[in-house]
Amino acid sequence: MIPVFLAFILVAVTPSIAEDSNKALRFGNTTNDHITWAVSDLTELETQFSVCSWVRRLFNAPYPVIIHYYPHTHGFLLGSRGNHNYVVGRNLNLRTKYGEIPDGEWFHVCMTWSSTDYTTIVYLNGEMAGSKLTRHKTIGGTRDGKFTVGNAASSKHPTYIFGGDLYKLNIFKRVLSVQEVRKMSANMCSDEEVRLNEFRSFRWEDIFSKPRSGSVTEISVCTDGQAPAVDQEEESTGQTVISEGILERLESTEQELTETKQQLATIQSTMSEELAIVKSTLAEISKKLESTEQELAETKLNLAQSEEKLRNVTEFWNQTLIDIEADKEEEVSSRWDVFYSEKYLDKKLTKEMIQETGLESTDGDILGLFVGVTITEDLIDYLKQRHDETVICL
Repeated sequence: MIPVFLAFILVAVTPSIAEDSNKALRFGNTTNDHITWAVSDLTELETQFSVCSWVRRLFNAPYPVIIHYYPHTHGFLLGSRGNHNYVVGRNLNLRTKYGEIPDGEWFHVCMTWSSTDYTTIVYLNGEMAGSKLTRHKTIGGTRDGKFTVGNAASSKHPTYIFGGDLYKLNIFKRVLSVQEVRKMSANMCSDEEVRLNEFRSFRWEDIFSKPRSGSVTEISVCTDGQAPAVDQEEESTGQTVISEGILERLESTEQELTETKQQLATIQSTMSEELAIVKSTLAEISKKLESTEQELAETKLNLAQSEEKLRNVTEFWNQTLIDIEADKEEEVSSRWDVFYSEKYLDKKLTKEMIQETGLESTDGDILGLFVGVTITEDLIDYLKQRHDETVICL
């Protein structure tokens, strides 16, 4: 439980309710009835904004304007009959839905826009009435421009006369959530706008105090015992109810913070587990990569060894072929050497000699030509030479 003394501290820092918080503005039905002021820098609304107001129509103009920010293609316009919900060059027409609300009856309207998705959303009495994509532009920024409440900022024309009552017209520097819009539209005498004070770029209190043109008069609202967030018994301080609301909001915020911390802890736990899995997976991949690199090195070594073996085998085979050829030549040469023996040398060659030497099967045809010829060294050399020539010719 929050200590009681905190309530008194909160009372001291809570935004005060202005004296005009129970007053609305009534705009006449001429082109001169409006509030206009110039702005030179609208940077805080450049990428997102929300404009909300309580509205009561009392005059039937074709295109009544609640508020208009100009320059045209970088501005926005909110109308009271739905045919003008205009943001950076694109208009959202909701006249049919606005037409379901009778003139003379209070209703709440809120229009939001953000460059995150470049979408305009309009809420009527807390419920979304429609949405539309806009051009990819920004609001105002550092451009010189002007605001007009009650008519068009570009030209004061009878077509755009508002002619009705406005209450709690506020421009916020961010997109309000659906829940915030619903709370705001649930009770026109609530203090929801004050709760969102830190996000208000243009406050109702400030717009209320700006110079007025023509017939723009003050009327009282929320005075029948239901003043905005103030009990009759505590009206002297004008703070207690707000502080109680802030205490309630603080308790809710503390609960949301606790839930957020729990969610964060869950996310961190999940991320830690996933990180551990990722690390484990990376370690396995690294190990497999090392193994693969080792296998690749071994494969390269085996390939080098195989290539070396192949070279050795090739060299051995080539040498073998050379040796075979040499053996053949040696064999040819050696078989003629049999005639160098005393048994045959200087003797006349006979068929019996040819048979004895075993040359009949290989060289019988040649030797047959020399039967009866004396075997001399010159004849043997001639036979060897003749054999070599025959081999070459073959």
